[in-house]
Amino acid sequence: MKTILIMSTFLLFTFSGIAQINPQFNAIPANWNINSPNPVFVQNFNYDNIDVNKQVFHLFLPDTTGNFPLVIFIHGGGFISGTPDIVSTPARRQDIKYFLENGIAFASVGYRLINNAGPDNEGVIKCLNDAKRALQFIRYYSNGLHINPSTIALQGRSAGASSSYWLGTRPDMADQNATDPILQESTRVCAVDLYGPQSTLDVYKWETQVFNNFDGNGTNYTLDSMENLMGFDRASNFHGGFDSISQILVEPALIQYRQDIDQLFYLSNDDPPLFISSQSSAVHPSQDLFHHSFHGREIHNTALAVGVSEVKADIPALSINTTNGESGIEFLARHLNSCSLTTSIPDIKVSENYIDISPNPVVNQFTINGTLTLYQIDVLDATGQFIQTINNVENSHTIDISVLPGGLYFVRVRDLSNNLLEVQKVIKL
Repeated sequence: MKTILIMSTFLLFTFSGIAQINPQFNAIPANWNINSPNPVFVQNFNYDNIDVNKQVFHLFLPDTTGNFPLVIFIHGGGFISGTPDIVSTPARRQDIKYFLENGIAFASVGYRLINNAGPDNEGVIKCLNDAKRALQFIRYYSNGLHINPSTIALQGRSAGASSSYWLGTRPDMADQNATDPILQESTRVCAVDLYGPQSTLDVYKWETQVFNNFDGNGTNYTLDSMENLMGFDRASNFHGGFDSISQILVEPALIQYRQDIDQLFYLSNDDPPLFISSQSSAVHPSQDLFHHSFHGREIHNTALAVGVSEVKADIPALSINTTNGESGIEFLARHLNSCSLTTSIPDIKVSENYIDISPNPVVNQFTINGTLTLYQIDVLDATGQFIQTINNVENSHTIDISVLPGGLYFVRVRDLSNNLLEVQKVIKL
């Protein structure tokens, strides 16, 4: 990017909440071959002033007239390397071309990195909070940036995927009591595209959940093994500093830290649609600790279990592909074209045990009973493939699955009269 695009100038602001901004956009070079009315960009625009070299974003617009839906891209690099200039690579330029030609703006966000050359007393949370700040900044100054603040989606690779995933799963982090009005902005988005994500940034769950019985012989990949692979300094700095990795299991502050960065803990049915791509072919966790296919599987299965409205996944090593040929960028464009903060993130309430499924385990048939009026039933297999959908059901309903092979299935019931949702697991014998 730095060799292709010219540094732009802009009128800066103070962080006192004056919602006026006047970026000076430049024309995107003709050799990018962007077929949109007047494609422009601004580079290295600061969204905070703690580290003006890292807390920047590049913004690309289809035109300077109107306010556009936006995809925010967050780069990877293990939280210890990488820059937003990755957009200069051919793959990212093709994505930008696709979005701009479909009337969608694109931003590439940088963030402060974990110090890999010495102690770091903040850890990964500062990277995540920078991504949050960038989203809120863009939303606050959306008019001057030509962005529609109600139609924003996230895309990330590796560490950037985990940041996007963290933003997508956290309850709205708008702080209405903040003195900085930027921090009063919503952090909810329309859709999230994850490439090579970590299932959670709570590494203890990698031992107890993600890599539990990873070889089918009862073997877990332990915290000690992970620390040996990563190196003590990197593991310590990731958590803001510790003397022994066992501290993350006993010290209250580190236990809270783990929860704050645990996307699986926050994943819930009101989260935005997810597209998950885990392309690693590694077998043993040590071969690809951060991108192993089990990370994608864990996100996929948990998102289905809690009832996220749409979950698509491409995980070749596990023979999971529910994309129906749709790419991640097409997934984002589709959701942005029909999205708003009120329609894409519905106020659906999770209700526990308002339905009863029996028998469970089941041999041939099971019956759904409960205090239901009008509802929809989805039956999905363990990979998220829809087996069948039954619409406009009233009272109890019996479903025959005698032709299905034995295994785990999900039954998702949405009560259409009061917007309640429940997901239950069913074991087919």
